[in-house]
Amino acid sequence: MAMGNLPRRDWACTNTGSKDPRFTDTHDRHRERSQSHHPETTKHSKFVEIIAEVCGAWDQIASIIPDVYICNWPSNEAAVKQHINYRVRMTVKNCQSTPTMDVMTSPEAQQQLDWVHQHLYISGADKAANTPTFFCKTLARGEALARMNSDDFSLAISDNNVPETPERIVKQLLGDPILQEFPPQKPDLPYLMGIYKAHKNKMRWLMNADGCVFSEIIVCLTAILNGIQEALQNVADDFYARAKFFGGKTNACWILGSTQEFAINLPDKITTIYIGDITKCYEAIPLEGDQGLTTAMTHLVNIAFAHQNHLQKDLFLIQKKNGDFEAKWKPLRHSSVKATRMDPTKVIEMNNFIIRHTYVRLGNRVWRQVRGIPMGFSCSPLWCNLYLFYFEYMDDLVSMNNPMILRFLDPNQIESEGNPFWIYPLRFLAMQNEMDNPFISTDGSLVNLAAHFLSLQIQIIRVDGTFLTTKYDKGRSLPFKASMYIHRDSNRPVMNSSKVILGQAFTLFYLINTAGGIVLEIDNLVECFVEKGFHQYASRRLILRSLDRITLTSPLTPMQPVLEILFDLWREPAKRPPQLDDSANSS
Repeated sequence: MAMGNLPRRDWACTNTGSKDPRFTDTHDRHRERSQSHHPETTKHSKFVEIIAEVCGAWDQIASIIPDVYICNWPSNEAAVKQHINYRVRMTVKNCQSTPTMDVMTSPEAQQQLDWVHQHLYISGADKAANTPTFFCKTLARGEALARMNSDDFSLAISDNNVPETPERIVKQLLGDPILQEFPPQKPDLPYLMGIYKAHKNKMRWLMNADGCVFSEIIVCLTAILNGIQEALQNVADDFYARAKFFGGKTNACWILGSTQEFAINLPDKITTIYIGDITKCYEAIPLEGDQGLTTAMTHLVNIAFAHQNHLQKDLFLIQKKNGDFEAKWKPLRHSSVKATRMDPTKVIEMNNFIIRHTYVRLGNRVWRQVRGIPMGFSCSPLWCNLYLFYFEYMDDLVSMNNPMILRFLDPNQIESEGNPFWIYPLRFLAMQNEMDNPFISTDGSLVNLAAHFLSLQIQIIRVDGTFLTTKYDKGRSLPFKASMYIHRDSNRPVMNSSKVILGQAFTLFYLINTAGGIVLEIDNLVECFVEKGFHQYASRRLILRSLDRITLTSPLTPMQPVLEILFDLWREPAKRPPQLDDSANSS
């Protein structure tokens, strides 16, 4: 099939297949493919058919038997059907002669699956990982090649002006002393992986580094950079204390791990909000040069070690019993068989090695990323976070009247109240305004009363600085129906469903500062899970019991008012789920 010539909209779709008849063939073909991907759904449908048949027969029997025999049938109907549900499931489960059909391995299903995988690239949608997208492979290959031919990548060429192969590049890497200290289990290069951004009709390209030649050293480097980040946070805290003592101004150089942490650190009053989203960050940060990633990381590593060495501490890389690595700052005399002392020179060498050898393969060719942080390494978010911290730290040094630091900042950006993002190198980065309705006040300063930061919406409601925080869900504004959670009857494991529900509910206490707002979001959360096959009564009971037993640390809103409102709101008991006793519940 010459699918590459088809319009893009026919092959970049979400939730449904293309309307092109060459893709759908027939309705039956589409239905068979859907069933092939969900064997557990097919098996579940058999149970549903059997139970419906038995319940239908019982309804007919109940309609012809005198009321004396079945007293008050409407009130007992639910209990009888619960019992039927339990007995049918137990009978089918214990019947050894019940035939089982493996839909995935049947010839018909295998043929359909082979056709799908031959022509379509399937992945989760951007901003909605549980929503599958189907992308024409011919078009995907063309987009991938265009990405590799951009200015961000350079084709690896040998001395003989011949394109390098993945095998030759891996052989060269294995000969490097840095990599010999972290021998890889799989000598392979990262490969290019795309995620379709349906709301922007383009691909987001990642570097899939799982199980590659860099896997082992990346794990260690990620642990080390976490330790560096911890030390720099201490530097920022000390700096903030000194700045406050001398009357200087500083942003405290916050390094935040989550939106909840950001919400907890919000002041009691807010008069204006500056929020921007760096849209060109990973792909735009330069790797070399005065304002490159290697330069920034070298400065930050030296700052972190100098601060901790002043406290008579050094960084040790420790391997835990489960095989994971962590980095901790311990006294200089600390010694352990499983702890490796790290010095700044070693950390800088590891950083530079990975940054300068960001290879990615596409087919039998190899490219090296020459601009931008590679998206796909576990240490990539730390690189980005620390790179931005570098400029925030330099800005704070300026606030302490250190004019020598001005040379580190972007000379094209002028410090002003109307440009709160001036400290970042905006000739590399692109700052997207996330402020709802900013305006210039009479004194010329920028004023904004509402904005959103990741999953948090902030709105100033009074002149004295009183503000409200609510949940901001970008998935609700997507131009397609996003599947936020997996279905209860999906063939994927749902044993963690209670943890998912409670995790979503507890997060609200760190995002919303009003009890009414939390109650509204929890009620919407329950309805969302009900749409996915979970029972309303069971979901509500799980949330109420957990809120009554668990104590949260420093929430924005106390739990007790929310619990009281939910008890009052859900006072009318919902129809209980089809469970007659504990044995039925366990089934």
